[in-house]
Amino acid sequence: MAMRKLTVLLTMAGLCLFGLASAGVAASLIGKGELIVGTEGTWPPYEYYDEDNKLTGFDIELVYALGRQLGKKVTVVDMAFDGLIPALLTRKIDVIAAGMHSTAERKKRIDFSDVYSYADSALVVKYDNDSIESVDDMEGKVIGTQFGTTEDIFLSQRDNIDIKRYQKAVDAVRDVMLDRNDGVLIGTVVARSYVESGSFKGGLKIAFRHDVDKPDEGFALALRKNDPQFLEAVNAALKELDNSGVLPALKVKYGLD
Repeated sequence: MAMRKLTVLLTMAGLCLFGLASAGVAASLIGKGELIVGTEGTWPPYEYYDEDNKLTGFDIELVYALGRQLGKKVTVVDMAFDGLIPALLTRKIDVIAAGMHSTAERKKRIDFSDVYSYADSALVVKYDNDSIESVDDMEGKVIGTQFGTTEDIFLSQRDNIDIKRYQKAVDAVRDVMLDRNDGVLIGTVVARSYVESGSFKGGLKIAFRHDVDKPDEGFALALRKNDPQFLEAVNAALKELDNSGVLPALKVKYGLD
C-alpha cells in the first residue's frame, strides 16, 4: 500500500512538472500573433513624434520590420522610460524598443537581443554657456537627465552634481533653454537631434561628449527572461535584417553609427 501511494505521488508530481513545462512552452512569445512593444517617444532619432504627431524613429521602424520578419503584428505603446521594465516584467508589454542600453545591471532582471547600435553621451547646454567643457566641470551645476537611463546612473555615481531628473528628455532639454538647469546629459545622437531641431536650433550646443557605457554595452531590444525560443528568433530576425540591408539602411536614414 505504501509503495502504491508513493507511485501515485510520483505520478502526480510528474504530471505537475509536465504541466509546468508545457505552460512555459505555451507562454513563449513564439506562439503569440501580436507583439506589444513599449517605447518612450521623446528620444529622437530613436523614437519621436513627427510633424503629423505620428510616432516614428529608428526603433519604431526597426520593430515593425522585425514584426514582418517574424510574421507578427506589432503594436507600439508610449510610456515613461522608467516604467518600461516594470511593464515588461508584469507582461503589459512584450518588448522594449526605446534606445535602451544592455547594461549588466539590467541583465539581472531582463534579457536583451544582440546589440544593434552603439553610442556615447553628450551634455547639451545653452549656446552661450562656456562654463562646462568636461565631466569635472559639471560639479556644482544642476544637470538634467532622464529617469532610469545610463546617463542617470552615471551622474548618480559622481559627487557634487545637483541632478534634476525628468520623465521625458524633451522637458529636460527645454529647461536648458529656460535656465532651469545648466545642461542635460543624454545620448549623443539624441543630443544632436535636439540641437539641430527647429524648436531649439540656434539656442543650444553640445558642450562635450563622454562614453558612460562599458565597451560591451549598447542599444538592444529588451525581452523577458526565460523565453529562449523568442530570444533566438529575435536575434535571427535582426541578423537577417542586417544581412538584407534593412538595418544598415535604417542606420543611415537616422544618422546612427
